Amino acid sequence: MIQSYKEAIKDKKHSIWQDNWLVVKMAFTKKCTKLKEGDCSQMKRKLSLWIVIALLLLSLFGMSIAEAKTLSITYGEPWKELIEPAIKDFETATGAKVDVTMIPYGVDMVEKVSLDLAAGVATDIIMVDSFMIPAWAEAGYLYGLDNYLVKWPDWEQYFPGMKGIVSFEGLHYAIMIDTDVRMLWYSKPLFKKAGIPMPWEPKNWIDIFNTALTIKRKIPEVVSPLFIPMGTKWGEGTTMQAFYMMLLGADTPEGDLNRLRDWKEEKWIGSSSAIEKALDFYRDVFITYELCPTEPHYVPDVWGEWRRMMREGEIGIGLGGSWEWAEFWPKEDLPPEEERKKLIRWAPMPSSGKFNVPKVASISGGWAIGINSEARDPDLAWRFMEILHTKTRTAEWLAKTEKIAVRKDAVEVKAYAADKYLMEAIKLMEYSTYRDTYPGYSQISFFVQEATEDVSVEGLSVATAMERFKLKLIEEFGTDKVETIP
Repeated sequence: MIQSYKEAIKDKKHSIWQDNWLVVKMAFTKKCTKLKEGDCSQMKRKLSLWIVIALLLLSLFGMSIAEAKTLSITYGEPWKELIEPAIKDFETATGAKVDVTMIPYGVDMVEKVSLDLAAGVATDIIMVDSFMIPAWAEAGYLYGLDNYLVKWPDWEQYFPGMKGIVSFEGLHYAIMIDTDVRMLWYSKPLFKKAGIPMPWEPKNWIDIFNTALTIKRKIPEVVSPLFIPMGTKWGEGTTMQAFYMMLLGADTPEGDLNRLRDWKEEKWIGSSSAIEKALDFYRDVFITYELCPTEPHYVPDVWGEWRRMMREGEIGIGLGGSWEWAEFWPKEDLPPEEERKKLIRWAPMPSSGKFNVPKVASISGGWAIGINSEARDPDLAWRFMEILHTKTRTAEWLAKTEKIAVRKDAVEVKAYAADKYLMEAIKLMEYSTYRDTYPGYSQISFFVQEATEDVSVEGLSVATAMERFKLKLIEEFGTDKVETIP
């Protein structure tokens, strides 16, 4: 409709101009003076009316064109080098204007975007911490992408876990931009001193404990032979970096046994053999074998302390994320990769060793890009998504920032393929899954963190800690939403 009106103006065939051309012409000549005064006044009033209407229509026409060709985007400063070139390419390809809101370092992006969405002022394109997708999708904040994804060939290149992580109740609401995996980091100097063969390749939990106990026996001054995040001070770090890494490989998988939610029954799991084994792992680390002190888990900066301890040789083995390769040292002191390889290496986290359990455990998070459900032009927003999420663009940026790729074909890009660390770490994506981020997960995660403190600090039995965990779930969600798996 807008286009037809534009063409009508160009052709001078629209009825507004045809029916009143004489009026307009006479108004700007002296012919009006030859008419009777009443006729002239009537003609001028008619002219004024049509001028107002014409200006209003032209104004509305201009506004509609501007709105259709404007896209608004919010992103965080860490992604600037990825997003800004994509914006320029998008503007060139579409002729659209992009209004940008960049959230600087130090600002809680999840909180900022959440408030914008709730207030109805969020931009068309938004960055989403992947664990928020279910909550935002349920609230109606995110635009479903499946109609676009089925026609987008690139979608087939995404790892299964990267498709699942952006889904809620069978639909997809975002596209992952970066991700991570979890592994066991270990100190090469300490391993050498303790006489432990390298590369280290533990096959089960027994291998992990035996290695840690060897370090404790042969190098008693080591502060923590085996370090795992514990307690509420770590927040999600405890749940994801450690508890899930035990839970996923704890027991022979039957349905969702090795998870926090039974997706088929639509219930949270309050008690199970897998949760029991994960908590028992904690108790062995902190109480039974005293492989990790509790003090580092309550300092003001638990992340900074763990990294300091690791790079300074105070930790033998530590559970952590793939990003640590670039963060164990402060940015200004980061040694060249070859120097780092002499000090710290990593091994996949094995499962417990139970029958039919996947041999490796890993879990992934990361950030995604989504479209606001109130976006003015979803098709235009999707065009930006296509331009942003290309194989080469994303792989080159991921290589530069030393992040794990979300696409299988990233390894075909020269810059990514040249990074030996990334090429090895991406192999864990074959095993990696994602959190049980159904609405209510944040509270579940907090209860998990408290349960790790119950066994590691208070010294409660695993059975008592698990029963306390289950009762908290029942109180929060109701008896009908919590189950026990024998």
